[in-house]
Amino acid sequence: MKCLFAGIALSGVLAMTACGGSSSGSSSMPPVSSGTVRVRFAEGAPELEALINGVPQDIGSAYLQVDGQTVSSQFDYGTLTNFLLLPPGAHSLEALDILGYRVGPVKVASLTAGKQYTLILVGTYPKYSVLAFEEPASSKAQLSLYEASPSVPSADFGSFRASSHSGFKALGSAKFGNLVTVSLGTSVSNFGGYAGQGDKPFTGGDLSLASIDTFDRHSELPFHTASRFSLFLFDAKSGSASGPVFGSLDR
Repeated sequence: MKCLFAGIALSGVLAMTACGGSSSGSSSMPPVSSGTVRVRFAEGAPELEALINGVPQDIGSAYLQVDGQTVSSQFDYGTLTNFLLLPPGAHSLEALDILGYRVGPVKVASLTAGKQYTLILVGTYPKYSVLAFEEPASSKAQLSLYEASPSVPSADFGSFRASSHSGFKALGSAKFGNLVTVSLGTSVSNFGGYAGQGDKPFTGGDLSLASIDTFDRHSELPFHTASRFSLFLFDAKSGSASGPVFGSLDR
């Protein structure tokens, strides 16, 4: 399956990988202070539509602006930007094409100084919204699910043996709009994560650590600076080879 979960932000570029499902490498982390907020953005809406000649139409390839400033030159389905710093408080975002057609501005709830968030654009025309997920505290090895699929009220997530693609085991569940993180202990290897129902992954819903970072050949956590395997569940995009589950390695 084709991978997509790559984005270009002011702070750098996330690597594209070749795997089943979609993924990004570990995200860079600028230092956060009591007067700033560390934020990354994800595009979880299957279609970005705007009113063009009186008809809602997909705007195609988009870029991202926050408070009127461009922060990512790519913001298509499955994009995850690197972390960047913003002032605390309320913000707004827009996804635009090169002709100026746009989705938004969409309001972002007030963000608290000193914290870090993942903000995910979800919805369909004309009702788009931004889900704000406060990032969990770091630990030795963790698995997280960001449940950002409006069409899925709740989803289970868990692990499987990456080498044999077997042994699927549910470890937790999350309702729409929630982020749930489970501990995996001190370390894991031969590890894959999935989102689905019970011990059955959604189609395109299972990812190994090696599919996120090809250098992690044994699918191990922690791996270098990454200790958390993050899974993102979005609404499925019709005709897309990517999604609806995407992944990243995070600190």
